[in-house]
Amino acid sequence: MSGGRIRRNWIFLVLFFLITLSLPALAGETAGDGDILRSLVREALERNPDLQSTQFTAEAKDQRILPAGSLPDPMLSLAYANLPVDDFSLDKEPMTSRNIGFTQAFPFPGKLSLKEEIARLDAVQAADRVESVKNLVRFRVKKDFFLLLQNREVTRLAEKNKALLGGLLAVANSRYSVGKAPQQDIFKAQVEISRLENMLIALRKKRVELLADLNTLRNQPVGMSVDLPSSYTVLEIAHTEEELIEIAKGSNPDLKRKEDAVRQKETALKLANKQILPDFQIGAVYRFREDAPSGVERPDFFTAQVMVSVPIWHGRKQDKEVEATVRDLSSGKSGYQETWNAIRNRIRDITADIAALKASLSLFDTGLLPQAKESVASSLSAYQVGKVEFASVLLGQIALYQQEIEREKTAQALSIRAAQLELVVGKELFSSERNDR
Repeated sequence: MSGGRIRRNWIFLVLFFLITLSLPALAGETAGDGDILRSLVREALERNPDLQSTQFTAEAKDQRILPAGSLPDPMLSLAYANLPVDDFSLDKEPMTSRNIGFTQAFPFPGKLSLKEEIARLDAVQAADRVESVKNLVRFRVKKDFFLLLQNREVTRLAEKNKALLGGLLAVANSRYSVGKAPQQDIFKAQVEISRLENMLIALRKKRVELLADLNTLRNQPVGMSVDLPSSYTVLEIAHTEEELIEIAKGSNPDLKRKEDAVRQKETALKLANKQILPDFQIGAVYRFREDAPSGVERPDFFTAQVMVSVPIWHGRKQDKEVEATVRDLSSGKSGYQETWNAIRNRIRDITADIAALKASLSLFDTGLLPQAKESVASSLSAYQVGKVEFASVLLGQIALYQQEIEREKTAQALSIRAAQLELVVGKELFSSERNDR
């Protein structure tokens, strides 16, 4: 067999290998069903330090509800009254006595219950804050999870295309050695291989960063590995945009916290209006007297008293507090409306993005990728018989690789936007489904 025929057969085998690598992978790989993601989310919700800190804060505020509605501590007094300083005798003077007293303050009726309600609503807002942090932790875990999936698939595509370009470089070298291809073809292939090597370095670095963030959320060592499913996709949205907005109105913890803050300020206004009403103190003193030196019995004394606060400075104090609380209430209502408007706008934006991403994904799967793969296979066959230039083969392979990358980024962007929709709505909306492709 002549050397030229051997060379042509070798080139044919290389091109056949390249065409095979360019074909879609066979279906049948077991896909993830979401168990791994659910496990990661559950672990983060159990172990996340920020969430635990927020929970402890909420528990502390819950413990402050009863004290806020309790009476002030009573005052117990012990005293010597009218004690002569010349000899400090207890029986010399008739008015000398040993006193024991008791005083209890009573706020005007209704004030304590309002203070307790304010503390309860403060605890409710802390509980809302816990739910907000839970939602944020859940979203961040999902985002890292989907970005890790994207990183893995882009790495796989980069390695595959590096191997493809290596094969093309071998073909270009073979044709150059017999004078059928310019040296420029070799340089082009080498440049693209170097570019992919540089991309792989960046992808490995990004994977380390994503793992560190995910493990930090789970309170695990930053270098701990995470198993990923073969693939993951979200189910269709089961609700319309208006239904999602209505769900968010009752589920979004940030909105609930704003609503509870308004209720707290309304209660604070009621309390401020009551502060002009007087508070009371009830007290009693029992005075023990010694018998006279002559033996005459001296009876003990008993004193009872009621004291009432007189708010004569209400123009500088209570009235100003009412005015300040009115403004706080107005601010709270405006803040609630602003948050509600932002939630509705975000839901509309995200649902529109999801629809656009799904359309793009369908276009990749049904049009762009199949066409690009057919174009690469055709150019490879034509190049083998000398009908097209090497640059056409190389550009076609690069275009296919870029389409595959964009398809993967679109798929994970869809998953991330779905997780963002859950964050805005305030509850989980999606589960996983099998995705063999």
